[in-house]
Amino acid sequence: MPGRKLFPTKYGHFSPDGREYIIVNPRTPRPWINVISNGDYGLTISQTGSGYSWRTHAQLNRLTRWEQDLLKDDWGKYIYITDENGRSWSAGWKPVGGDPSDYRCRHGFGYSAIESTHYGIRTVLTVFVPNDEPCEVWMLELHNLSRRKRRLRLTTYLEWCLGAAPDWHREFHRTFMETEYDKTANAILARKRLWEIPTARGHWNANWDYVGFHGSSRAPRSFDTDKESFLGRYGSPRMPAALDKATLAKRVGKWLDPIASLRNDITLMPGESRTVCYTLGAAGSQEEAGTLARKYHSLAAAERSLAAVRERWENLLGTVSVRTPDPALDLMVNRWLKYQAIAGRLWARTAYYQTGGAYGFRDQLQDSQVFLPIDPGRTREQILLHARHQFKDGSVYHWWHPITEIGLHNNMSDNLLWLPFVVANYLAETAEDALLQVRQPFLDSGEETATLFDHCHRAINRVWERRSPRGLPLIGAGDWNDGLSAVGLDMKGESVWLGHFLHRILLDFAGIAARIGDHARATEYRGRADVLCRALNEEGWDGEWYWRATKDSGEKLGSKENTEGRIYLNAQTWAVLADVAVGARSEQVLNAVEQ
Repeated sequence: MPGRKLFPTKYGHFSPDGREYIIVNPRTPRPWINVISNGDYGLTISQTGSGYSWRTHAQLNRLTRWEQDLLKDDWGKYIYITDENGRSWSAGWKPVGGDPSDYRCRHGFGYSAIESTHYGIRTVLTVFVPNDEPCEVWMLELHNLSRRKRRLRLTTYLEWCLGAAPDWHREFHRTFMETEYDKTANAILARKRLWEIPTARGHWNANWDYVGFHGSSRAPRSFDTDKESFLGRYGSPRMPAALDKATLAKRVGKWLDPIASLRNDITLMPGESRTVCYTLGAAGSQEEAGTLARKYHSLAAAERSLAAVRERWENLLGTVSVRTPDPALDLMVNRWLKYQAIAGRLWARTAYYQTGGAYGFRDQLQDSQVFLPIDPGRTREQILLHARHQFKDGSVYHWWHPITEIGLHNNMSDNLLWLPFVVANYLAETAEDALLQVRQPFLDSGEETATLFDHCHRAINRVWERRSPRGLPLIGAGDWNDGLSAVGLDMKGESVWLGHFLHRILLDFAGIAARIGDHARATEYRGRADVLCRALNEEGWDGEWYWRATKDSGEKLGSKENTEGRIYLNAQTWAVLADVAVGARSEQVLNAVEQ
């Protein structure tokens, strides 16, 4: 039905076509954000207009400062609007936090737009990240709804971080920052002579590798890069001292607490509309920063970039769709869950509640399966990336940081199995058995490489060798349920779920090995699967369902012996998925879950 609100609440609803979530009340219970990324550069933006920006790694290479205070949500990149009567508001609801006569925040695929009206001036702030550029674009539309000429001052504001976040030692770090104004680009530039990350030269001895820039499509009347002169001594972003001044202080250079603020003056006749474009980014050089800033002096260039973003997401999300009796399921599965997996999990790897930026060996491998029916080549890239982060003994990093390549090598027991699991699923989707012969190095192998099939075999072997005397896999430092991360640190505790997972992989790889002519390996895997299946059904059976795990002490979890946590879902569902529970037993465990 045209114009129908989908799944409305008092805070918002989906658009009729399901392509936007429209928030109609900025005072949501907690910030509702959009994670926008092109795979390298990205940003978060909440319904208040707050958020942060980064390049490559949201924690190690944060462009703007942000603090995780989800009650206030008042750290971000802002545009203030001041009219001829001295009344000020913001294009997003924060930081001023006024009461607009109307308000909407539209989170879409690859963009967000915040619309509001104050004192007869309607604004639409659209924020997006171009497909292949290390920057973001803010398109601010201004509409004069009144019957008189309006004179407006537009003032932008953000705080530079330029490196690792949080910027917990600001008074030290700011002494290494330097700003300047590039008149040809209408842009403020920012650099830093210290990057607090480990390098071959030590932990501190590196320059920040980029040039931050913040530009305007219109030549600013004034600018400032000093937080004190902008906010005023003991001032705040809610109502900075600079808003009461005709011009900004034009302070640039060293020894400041560096911000970026640009001031534009706009006159609108009755009924007139204008659009101003702002850019923010982290370029590889001053030349690139100037080129990008100047490109978006053109409104047409910004509109073309936004259209390309929309087209990219339509191509990614429109490939496969389902239709079920549940329209809510269709809405989420067909677009929103895919979008969130790609933009938030794979490309950005950050959000308000977990502001990291690392690759999880398990996390991004399982997430990459979203591409299997969309663009399986991207799953392939993820598989090979993770294979390069495996050790020769089959173990892997639990997570690692791009840029530094530092990771955590622990005894998390399921991580290493996600490589063969996703490879098996990739082959089932593509039939590209040649991938198994692609050679990749190990983390500790120097120039030595091995086939991807060998990488998978080493992972399977590693878990197979770590079993209890009764034949169940050891849980180690955890097994996909991070809540069980301390029950088996002495390498005595067992995991029934991990047994199911391994059984599925053994069956799949027995078939793969047979298909490529490795019949000895196929026989070996089938034999192991039989042994494991018997152990799971005899030792892991609790009478009516499978118990979940044991602690190092031998105490069971997910058992009828427990007063709390008596049954775990994934020990039952995966018994069915893995063909461990078959026939009547498969029905029994699912009935136990429902009961």
